Amino acid sequence: MPPLESSLRRDNIGVFHVASMWSNRRALRLLAIQNLRRTYAGTLGGQLWTFLTPLFTILIFSVVFAFALKIPLGNAPYIYGFSAAYIPWLLLSLSITGAAGSLIEHRYLVKRLSFPIEVIPAHKMLVQLLSHTFLLTLVSAVCLTAGYGRLPMLALVLYFYMCAAIFLIGVGLLVSSITVVVRDFQQMLPSIMQVWFWLTPIAWDSARLSPQSRALLALNPASYVVSGYRYALMPKIFAAPTVFDTVMFWTTTLGMLMIGSLCFRRLRSHFWECL
Repeated sequence: MPPLESSLRRDNIGVFHVASMWSNRRALRLLAIQNLRRTYAGTLGGQLWTFLTPLFTILIFSVVFAFALKIPLGNAPYIYGFSAAYIPWLLLSLSITGAAGSLIEHRYLVKRLSFPIEVIPAHKMLVQLLSHTFLLTLVSAVCLTAGYGRLPMLALVLYFYMCAAIFLIGVGLLVSSITVVVRDFQQMLPSIMQVWFWLTPIAWDSARLSPQSRALLALNPASYVVSGYRYALMPKIFAAPTVFDTVMFWTTTLGMLMIGSLCFRRLRSHFWECL
């Protein structure tokens, strides 16, 4: 191993994994394309359900919370605020659950000594990019048409997507390595994601919380991402994340990146025997 790469591994494992994904971006892209072809190789109905299922979820939540429970969500119809936050949550949740089983799914690549296996969990995020772009374009158009959005503010979506991507790299490394060693973790993950969903301001508005509760909420990186998307899509209705939220997000995310990278590196020696 070259001295510089060895030093980078030792001194800053998280940065090394991010740099490795960039240097191996061709392998990452090809893996994502292969997965996309397999995902959309089925019937037309199966492909449509990939896009229609989130829309049905948005509709159901809006009916239940807006009409049955009458829970307010900003000064706009419930469906707008929920949709703006649900789209990034879908990216986060599907990427994490996909990354969890990615090393097991691609065990044939893990056993190839020359393949950069750290890109395997990350490619699940790229697989979600197609449906995410479609849903984001649809919700953006609806919010702009309804008068809740501003065209220049939509550029902020790129920043918050970058935030989500860096966070997902760290979480992907963590959950994928744990799943190889502890197979039951993959069965527990849907329950964890369900609890996480309700702890994130998707179906509710964080503005209704007390200052102390909002400070605790800042420890949830998903809250920063969904609140950022919601602000970018509906700046006339929802406030932007605060400076405190931004500092807490990057502190937590960089910490997660270091933990995920360290866990991946420590458990990597067990992948061969566990797979």
